[in-house]
Amino acid sequence: MKPKIILATDSQEPSGVGEHMLTLGAALATDHDVILAAPDHVAGRLLLHRGAALGLGVKALDLQNPPQVRTWLAGLGNALLHVHAGIGWEGHDLARFGKAAGLAVLRTEHLPYLLTDPVQQAAYRAMLLSTDGRIAVSEAVHASFRDKGGSRLTIIRNGVAPRPASGAREDTCHALGLGDGDKMLLSVARLSEQKGHSLLVEAAPAVLERFPHTRFVLVGTGPEEARLAEQILQSGLEENFLFLGQRDDVPDLLAAADLFVLPSLFEGLPLALLEAVSAGLPAVVTTAGGSVEVLGSDHPFLAETGSAPGLAEAIVAALGDPERAKASAEAAFRRFTDRFSAARMAAETAAFYQSILQRRGA
Repeated sequence: MKPKIILATDSQEPSGVGEHMLTLGAALATDHDVILAAPDHVAGRLLLHRGAALGLGVKALDLQNPPQVRTWLAGLGNALLHVHAGIGWEGHDLARFGKAAGLAVLRTEHLPYLLTDPVQQAAYRAMLLSTDGRIAVSEAVHASFRDKGGSRLTIIRNGVAPRPASGAREDTCHALGLGDGDKMLLSVARLSEQKGHSLLVEAAPAVLERFPHTRFVLVGTGPEEARLAEQILQSGLEENFLFLGQRDDVPDLLAAADLFVLPSLFEGLPLALLEAVSAGLPAVVTTAGGSVEVLGSDHPFLAETGSAPGLAEAIVAALGDPERAKASAEAAFRRFTDRFSAARMAAETAAFYQSILQRRGA
């Protein structure tokens, strides 16, 4: 009988976490009975709909009704509950409910340790009593949690499955209104403060001074969208920035872009960057957490985190030296193939599951 695995989150916005769960679930499904569990809200139901389309079992969680969630977990039998937390205060109740139901409980930390409030820190420590093991998605995440106590913390780096483009580059550029001489800089990320889009707006004038036909294309939605739009308007850059919102044609956009830009203030190990690298697209990123692990510390187009001038300098350097940019993309692709495939991530995760279940059985 296949091991039963519950991939669960209580995140209000399971964006990157949700993408990770879908990739992991699809890769595990051959040898495991996988159920995807998410809150019964708009974003959660969308995640479950996508999981069902992949052939995964799905469960909408009414988190306002804890007895119902506990009853469901208790009825799963000999299963492993794998909780995915986007930030340190997420997933606490799910871990406790799973432990009370007699399940093995595993937790993945997708972001560095960011808790500064003593009450939240104490709640995190208490939650750890309900876990049998934890995963950090990068060395940077692991280092930030190293002295926080709790169950064993193992590094299993994120992975993605490359997705080929379905359309021609020229058609994508034409649909976006880009001219033949335009340079397309693509950023795929939730529009949140963490992702540092405001730094990209600050860096844009220096980039445009050198490359005036540059278009900054932003894919994603989030709480910072209105503020970013106002910042762009106040800077007189509305002709150079394009908001695309949520898209299902990211592979086509990656194939059409000249450069991928991720100006994050902090990161775990960004899936969007892995997708860009898997598509062979040169990248400019900040030295935030796992971004450097994806590209390597010798990547030529790293910018200091939080520095708009540094970001502009790195973008200009990449646009100004296409051959070097191409070589960096080829090196990053080789790194991706060796270290960041979805199959590797799933195999390491399955082995960790087995070790936890064997330990509990013993």
